[in-house]
Amino acid sequence: MDSLRVAIADDHALVRDGLTRLLAGAAGIDVVGVVGDAAAATACLVEKRPDVLLLDLAMPGLDGLSAIPRLRDACPATRILVLSMYDEPEIAAEAIDRGACGLVSKASCADALIEAIRRVARGEQLPVGPVLSPREREVLALIGGGRRSDQIAAALGLSEKTVAHHRERLMDKLDIHTQAGLVAYAHRSGLCRPD
Repeated sequence: MDSLRVAIADDHALVRDGLTRLLAGAAGIDVVGVVGDAAAATACLVEKRPDVLLLDLAMPGLDGLSAIPRLRDACPATRILVLSMYDEPEIAAEAIDRGACGLVSKASCADALIEAIRRVARGEQLPVGPVLSPREREVLALIGGGRRSDQIAAALGLSEKTVAHHRERLMDKLDIHTQAGLVAYAHRSGLCRPD
């Protein structure tokens, strides 16, 4: 099978370098272009025709959200995966509405990013998750890291009863009804916070 061809568009050199090194170590992925703004991303798509473009939202000049339709027009076959510090479902939904295939938080673990790249390359669209409160996200991250309720309570300065309430709300919102399901969701969504 041919390697997936991936391009990276991010205005921070350290992020570009880190992503390039990370993806260079992933089996079946080749980084074919690395650029720092939306205009250069358009030129890269036309020249390199990557399978997937990792696109930062916060770039100088034309921001990532505004660039998505232009990038899709320049190379409709390239699947756009947005990278952002802001992983709220509302932002992901707007990116998808403009033509992206999904959003991955820059806080995600490496495995979550690589899996997202492979999924969008296969033609999948990453679903927009339910809106979780900041506290629910903290609790879910610790659940994903394998913490017990008493450990979560101690880490966040909460009572175990409050942790149990957050766990119940997470299960309702996510329509997941087992501890193992919550752990798996935390890892898939990049919220895992290992010890």
